[in-house]
Amino acid sequence: MLQKSNPVQTAWASLRKGFVAVAFFSLFLNLLMLAGPLYMLQVYDRVLTSQNVETLIALSILLAGVFLVIACLDLMRMRILGRLAARFEMAVGGPVLGAAMRRRVQGNSEAGENLVEDVNGFREFISGTTLTAFFDAPWIPIYLMVLYVLHPLLGLLGLFGAITLTIMALINNARARAPMQQASQARGRSDALFDTSDRNAEVVHALGMKSDLLRRWTALQIDAHRHKTRAADRVAGFSVMSKTVRMGLQSAILGLGAALAITGESTAGVMIASTIVLARALSPIDQLIGQWRTFLAARGSYTKIKALTEEFAETPPNLHLPRAFKTVDVKIAQAGPPRAINATVRAIDFSLAAGDVLAVIGHSGSGKTTLGKMLAGIWFPQRGEVLLDGSPMSKWNHEDLGKQIGYLPQDVELFDGTIRENIARFSTAIDDAEVLRAAREAGIHDMTSALPDSYETRIGHGFFLSGGQRQRLALARALYGDPFVLVLDEPNSDLDAEGEQALRDAILSAQARGAIAIVMTHRPATLQAANKVMVMRNGTQTQFGDKDDVLKVNRRNVLDSQAKSPTAAPVPHPAPTTQITGAAQ
Repeated sequence: MLQKSNPVQTAWASLRKGFVAVAFFSLFLNLLMLAGPLYMLQVYDRVLTSQNVETLIALSILLAGVFLVIACLDLMRMRILGRLAARFEMAVGGPVLGAAMRRRVQGNSEAGENLVEDVNGFREFISGTTLTAFFDAPWIPIYLMVLYVLHPLLGLLGLFGAITLTIMALINNARARAPMQQASQARGRSDALFDTSDRNAEVVHALGMKSDLLRRWTALQIDAHRHKTRAADRVAGFSVMSKTVRMGLQSAILGLGAALAITGESTAGVMIASTIVLARALSPIDQLIGQWRTFLAARGSYTKIKALTEEFAETPPNLHLPRAFKTVDVKIAQAGPPRAINATVRAIDFSLAAGDVLAVIGHSGSGKTTLGKMLAGIWFPQRGEVLLDGSPMSKWNHEDLGKQIGYLPQDVELFDGTIRENIARFSTAIDDAEVLRAAREAGIHDMTSALPDSYETRIGHGFFLSGGQRQRLALARALYGDPFVLVLDEPNSDLDAEGEQALRDAILSAQARGAIAIVMTHRPATLQAANKVMVMRNGTQTQFGDKDDVLKVNRRNVLDSQAKSPTAAPVPHPAPTTQITGAAQ
C-alpha cells in the first residue's frame, strides 16, 4: 500500500517553483551588486585621472539606475518570499491542527507545546532575511572570481576569508544546537505551568497556591533562561568573532590592494573595488552566523510539525455507510485510553434498540467516562467493537459517524463564536430550523431569545454563561442534527431543577423519535427517563437489564448517597438479595 505523503513536506515542496523564482532574482541582484565596485573602479582609475566631469555624471546616473533596478528586484524577492510563507502556513495549518487534535484524542498531548508558534515561526523564517542570506550564499563564488580577475592574490585572500567564516558557521551550528533544544524543552515546561495556572486561576486563588506556583514557575523560568543564555552566548560569541574576522579581512584586502598598487601590479581603483567586493562576498556568511538562532529555531519547528503530522497522519476516509437507525451493540473485551498500559474497561456486553434509554451507573472511577468515549467513537476498544446497525464504529467514515452522535462530556467546552454557531457545531451550512429545535429541546430558547443579539450573541467578549447554561447549550449542540446515539456523561452535574426537567424532556423527545440515549449518571432524577440500567464496578459490567429489574436487586449500587434532588423520583426499595449479573432476566 502506498504511503500518503507528509503534508508538511508536500507544502514545502510546493514552494519549489517560488524558490526558483527567488533564486533567479537573486542571481541578477547579486550580479548587479557588482555595479558599485565597477563604479568605484572607473571613478578612481578613469575619472580622477582624466578630470572629466561629464563621465562622472554619466557613470553616476547609470549607477543610480542600477540601484533602482536592484531595489525593484529585492522588493520582488521579498514579496515572493512573503507570499510563499503565507502559502506554506495555509497549507500546513489545517493538517497540523488535525494532527494535534488526533494526538489529543489519543491522550498524547505535549505539555506547554505551542504548535501555532511553531507554524508562525517557520513562516517568519521563510519571509525573513535569514532565508535571503541562503539565496545569496551560492553567488559568493562570483565575487571571489571577480576578486581573482582583479588580482590572483586578492582572490586567494577572499577565498581564505570565505572558508574561514564557513568553518566558523559550521562550528557555531554544532555548538549551539544542543543548548537550543534544551532551552526549548525547558521553556515548554514553564509555559505548561503558566497556562495551567492561568486556566485555573480561581482554584489557585481559593486554595492559596499562588505563591508556591509562582516559585515553581520562576524556578522553571530560571532553568529555561539558563539554557537559552548558554545558547545565546555561544551564538553571540561566534557572531562577534565572525564580525571581527570580517573586519580584519576587509582591512587586510585593503592593505594588500594598497601594496599591489604601490608595486604597480594594480591600481587604486582595484584597491577600493576589491574591498567592496569582499564585503559583499562575506556578507551572507556573516548574516547567517548572526541569525543562526533563527535558523535553528525554524529547523526545530519544521522538524516538530513534520514529526507530528507523520505520527498522527490523517487516515483515508472509510466507506460512506447508510445512516444508522436500528441498534447499538457493544461487545468490549478490553478497552482503555489509547496510550494506557492497563485496560480500564473490560467485559462489556449489551445491546440497545431504537428508542432505548440506558442509564449507566457506578462509583467514580468505575469506567463510565471511558465507556462513554468508546460509545461516542472518540476511542476504539483494543479488543472488541461498538456496532451501529451491525457495522463497527471504527469502519465508519468519521464525519458521517459524528453526525449520528450527540456527545455531552463532563467538562463542557464552548468555542469562540455565536450561540447559533456553537449549537450548529460550526457547520458551514447551518440549518436554523434544527438550531431552534435543539435549543427548545435543551430548554435554552427563552434564555437565548431574551439576549440583545439573541442567537447571534458571541460567547466570551463580555458575555459569559453560568455552568448550568453552558451545560444546556452543550446539550443543544449534542441534539443538533437529530443524532441516532446520544452519549451524555453526567449531563446534570450543574443543572438546577428546571435544567433537570429540560434534560429529561430532551431525552424523552429523542426517545420518541427513535434515538438511543446513553446517560452516565449518579443522580436518581435521570433514571426516570431510562428504561434500561447498567451497573459498572471496577471497569466491568456487573448488571444490565430493564430498569425495574436492576433496581430491585441492587438499589445500594445504584446510589450510595440517599440525598435526592428536588425533582428525583422515589427509587424502589430492594427486594431479594440475589444479585443479577449479565443481562436482565
